[in-house]
Amino acid sequence: MEARKLRQPDSEPFQLSLRIRHPSVDPDELSREFSIEAAHCFRAGDPRASRTGIASVHPESYWLGALSAANWPVDVTSPGALRLLAAQERLGVVATRSLGWALSLSTRRIVAESGQVSLLITAPAGELSGFSLAPAVSRVFSELGITLEFEFTSD
Repeated sequence: MEARKLRQPDSEPFQLSLRIRHPSVDPDELSREFSIEAAHCFRAGDPRASRTGIASVHPESYWLGALSAANWPVDVTSPGALRLLAAQERLGVVATRSLGWALSLSTRRIVAESGQVSLLITAPAGELSGFSLAPAVSRVFSELGITLEFEFTSD
């Protein structure tokens, strides 16, 4: 199931969202744990819209929350190449400090309960000529069982 796309202000060269799928977790619990309001969520067993008119329910819980860059310590408003470099640095800071700490409290439990945790990185394709993650950042996500998803948009 595709969730609606989130947009950050135009000054941000990318958007980070946390996406969780789980057999039964309450999305409100995830919002409290991460101190992030869900942009889109539903709970396993909740009724879902049907195109055919046949009643159905969601087979799993789903939660998507945007990670706010406002609290990050690096400025990404610089133009051109410096902007992209700063964006990559910010991702590293978040992964190794803020996200690594916050996610380590919950992701192991979610994965152990057959859930999935992803970090969705959305960026305009025209602004990126490439993207790399430092080994330390990749290691943090690997150890936490978090999938990195890259989505390059045309707008």
